[in-house]
Amino acid sequence: MSGKPKREASRPRAAPRGEPAPRPRLRLHLWLENEAGEALFGPGRLEILRAIETHGSLLAAAGALGMSYRGLWAKVRHAERRLGFPLIDARAGRGPASGAVLTAEARELMDRFARLQTEATGVCEAAFARLFARGTRAPRARAGHR
Repeated sequence: MSGKPKREASRPRAAPRGEPAPRPRLRLHLWLENEAGEALFGPGRLEILRAIETHGSLLAAAGALGMSYRGLWAKVRHAERRLGFPLIDARAGRGPASGAVLTAEARELMDRFARLQTEATGVCEAAFARLFARGTRAPRARAGHR
């Protein structure tokens, strides 16, 4: 025996025969892509920019998100390259003159993306409520089928 804890299944199993199927719930994940299908911006980058805005530095934002400084910096730079404009104005060094602030373009992107999420969620929740009305259960999965 390896001593490692057994991993839980990544997908919930179907309800046993005779028990009601679990009620469906809505999950929505939005992101922006370019024409080549490469991700430009999504919830993860939004969270990073919010942390930078809150903490005023890449290092503090990385710590708050449980990321490495290098990993956070790479994600910001990668997004900047794909978007074609800077997201942060970082000032190296120590003391009050150092840190990071968001660019006007980053703030506008964050605002528009957050509004998109809110509007899309509202539309999808209305459709979900209509299509999966109270009492409606998800179709029961047959053994061996997804």
